[in-house]
Amino acid sequence: MLMLLQIIATMQVFTEPFVITGGGPENATVTVLYLIYKYAFLYNDFGGACALSVMLLVLLGAFSALYLRLTRSGEDDA
Repeated sequence: MLMLLQIIATMQVFTEPFVITGGGPENATVTVLYLIYKYAFLYNDFGGACALSVMLLVLLGAFSALYLRLTRSGEDDA
């Protein structure tokens, strides 16, 4: 369960890699949100940025639903 929360949290990281390394050498610290930013504002590919955003929404929605299902199943037993 903690792993699900950690996955959700790491998918939302943008500020630290952007400010500290700007993607780092050879894109070593590029996160999904930074990639969306690059597509939208550096490459002017708003369609690609939108597609990545929707994929991120679906992925995080699935992880959140799984987390809620796991935490709520424990409440019914008590």
